[in-house]
Amino acid sequence: MFNLGLDYEMANGKVGGSLEFFNSLKSNILSEDIIPATTGFTSITRNGGEVQNVGLEFNVNASLAKREKFSWDVNFNATWIHNEIISLNNDGVFLNAYDDLEATHILQIGHPVGSFLGLKYLGVDSETGDVQFEDFNEDGQIDYDDAQIIGKAMPDWYGGMTHSFKFKNIDFGVFSRFSIGNQVYNLIRGTTENLGWSNDGGLSSVYANNTINVRDRWKKPGDEAEYGRASFINLNLGLNSSQMVENASFFRIQNVTAGYTLPKTGKFSSIRIYAEAQNLWVLTSYKGFDPEVSSNGGLADRTAGVDYGAYPSARTLLIGLSLKF
Repeated sequence: MFNLGLDYEMANGKVGGSLEFFNSLKSNILSEDIIPATTGFTSITRNGGEVQNVGLEFNVNASLAKREKFSWDVNFNATWIHNEIISLNNDGVFLNAYDDLEATHILQIGHPVGSFLGLKYLGVDSETGDVQFEDFNEDGQIDYDDAQIIGKAMPDWYGGMTHSFKFKNIDFGVFSRFSIGNQVYNLIRGTTENLGWSNDGGLSSVYANNTINVRDRWKKPGDEAEYGRASFINLNLGLNSSQMVENASFFRIQNVTAGYTLPKTGKFSSIRIYAEAQNLWVLTSYKGFDPEVSSNGGLADRTAGVDYGAYPSARTLLIGLSLKF
């Protein structure tokens, strides 16, 4: 582990913070390695492989206003990180976030831990309405042998900002967070955007309504659409494909707090009445409920960033009373 940091302060202490570079190389990590079935086992636990994390962390604290009855303080932090597998005992290990689905992740040298695995979606054939995928191994047919790396759950940047205001006995604070460059494997869309498909005609398998997103589907030759044609028999979407990998970058207002401190009364040195809203608002292009999701229905770890009907974070409103003696 190598760290190089710089602390700074300027404007007579009104602005300060830190800048840090880090380089972490983890070696001899535990690895579940596949071995020949003739041994009587499917895998063996070994020490092997290297994973590197390189990044920058930036933090700034600033007093934007300091008056007798009013103050305004700001804290901002941001981290850039690059994660990469340097070596593995077995390169190209498939992982399943859900045991009843195709492999969703892969451990591969030169890529982040738990990168998404699937077919590369090429769009909808405007003449037939069928979805198209890349024949990655060029064998003339489309199957999961054509799977390739199609995304990652780890962000490039993440951080947060806090604004703290105070006017006389009134205090107000806003805490927000952001994430840039992360993606989500939105597998629940295979249910909510199945375009009427019912497992080759099994009517009992139709168990969910479709979202309004499927209005943008192919209907006639010449249509340029995001979704293929509706079909009871043919599955016109790519469940384990880049069609289901979405940009999950977000900006979230995590906490908003407002309080009022009463003058000193009796035995109490301080009485504060406050209200707080948690998970108030999020800005994102992600189609699901919440871009911060990682559901798992299997035994494999390192399968972050999958949404298979995960329950979203709740919005919470609180009212409180704080007493100090």
